[in-house]
Amino acid sequence: MRFRPYGIARKDGKSRMPVHPQDYSDARFEGIRCGYDRHKNPVIIMRSRQNDPLRWKVVYGFSAVFFDSFKEALDFCNSREMKMITEGADDYD
Repeated sequence: MRFRPYGIARKDGKSRMPVHPQDYSDARFEGIRCGYDRHKNPVIIMRSRQNDPLRWKVVYGFSAVFFDSFKEALDFCNSREMKMITEGADDYD
């Protein structure tokens, strides 16, 4: 994953600059959803472009955690109080 400046988030959690999950895509993973943790650090949910067994990845800080489904990745984020700021990716399998 390429690291890029994430932008500045306001206290209400809305991004001041347009941030798109696709900005974080690379040859192996596609950025699906952006968000932030409780310390306002970036969180990215990504999907493998290949048919990997664990094709969903949550990247936050220097960590990456892999999941079977988008729902599991989103549940992981919600359980750790990570807020997603980009909508429209709820239909993923």
